[in-house]
Amino acid sequence: MGARLLLTTALLLLRTPAAEALMEPGFCYILDAILFLYGIVLTVLYCRLKFLAHRAAQQGAGKERKEEAIYTGLSGEGQEMYETLQIKHS
Repeated sequence: MGARLLLTTALLLLRTPAAEALMEPGFCYILDAILFLYGIVLTVLYCRLKFLAHRAAQQGAGKERKEEAIYTGLSGEGQEMYETLQIKHS
């Protein structure tokens, strides 16, 4: 009896207008086109993000080299000039 009820319910669901609309090929082609364009847009955005991150990493590496060249003539003699503060515990 349970199998017969399940089969009847499945047949009734398949005969609804919503299920008939999904069986039309034109509707499926439209959904495929939307998903295809969505995939292309996401791929382009992902590649753009990777390209910008790679370019920023290269520019950051060049900037660090310039900063290192600026400070090469400095010595560390003046680093002991500052004393640490002693915290008084009451």
